[in-house]
Amino acid sequence: MKFVITALLAATTAAKTASSSDMYAFEQYKVDYNRNYSESENAERLEIFVKNLAIIEERNNAERQAGGSAVHGINQFTDMHPEEFKSMFLSSDVSMKTSEDRVYAEDLPDFDTSTEVDWTGVYTTPVKNQRQCGSCWAFSATEQIESDLMRLTGSTVILSPQNIVSCDKTSQGCNGGWTESAYTYVKNNGGLETESDYPYTSWIGNSGTCKADSSKAAATISGYTTVSGEDNMASYVQSTGPLSVCLDASTWSSYTGGVLKVCGSSVDHCVQAVGVLPDSDTGYWKVRNSWGTTWGESGFIRLSFGGNTCDITNDPTYTDATLV
Repeated sequence: MKFVITALLAATTAAKTASSSDMYAFEQYKVDYNRNYSESENAERLEIFVKNLAIIEERNNAERQAGGSAVHGINQFTDMHPEEFKSMFLSSDVSMKTSEDRVYAEDLPDFDTSTEVDWTGVYTTPVKNQRQCGSCWAFSATEQIESDLMRLTGSTVILSPQNIVSCDKTSQGCNGGWTESAYTYVKNNGGLETESDYPYTSWIGNSGTCKADSSKAAATISGYTTVSGEDNMASYVQSTGPLSVCLDASTWSSYTGGVLKVCGSSVDHCVQAVGVLPDSDTGYWKVRNSWGTTWGESGFIRLSFGGNTCDITNDPTYTDATLV
């Protein structure tokens, strides 16, 4: 009885703080995103939703003041508390970044500031979805190996992030990791299986039990190369192919489109830079995310070029992937 009264009071409080337009938007949100809350959770999610609407407005104002074109709005994350979102989706562990086995790319060509290059569908597989698991680091590494296979061998193979999430014991599965740790796992453990042989099952923090079978490995690497600096990154992407990158995605929870200019520099997410227009005024990076195709621009985001937006230069890498 006490719980019911508390829930009703919470619902009443949330309703009082929400305007009629907020309430309407929330009810429409539940329909659009198929949300079915309990009575007590409904009050909590309404309160979070209203606070996120204020955050969206703040982010849009900041973008306009900075001259960016990104638009923040309602999406699948608008009913999530920022800390809840962070724990489920932003779990790359920058403390695992290492200089071991690091080779730096050299002799890169000059880039053309007027030429846009986009490797989507050329050296990339379709957009993936990590779901409610902090496995972005494993997805970024897997996607990079896939891209390098396409670039170096001409073969398109959909590889298994789950193989890494469950089996790389240097990292923490859904609780975080780093691309270099994933590369080392693939290098030292016989390679990486395909998605069809080792499908993705992680959900709400469940990293799964390792069931790797090296006899089923489809691809492997013997090392990775780091590209240092944004100009060198642009040269590489423009001339050669995609790069795995780790950056700050703390403001991405509300991104819906445009070129993002306002961003933090506390690295918490690993993704893939798949295209670039390296112009200092209107240029941008095209970045492939792992939150499904309903987020952002069909699963992608554009970041302003030239200012190390979101600390995109933190750890760009590519591999020497080969088929097994």
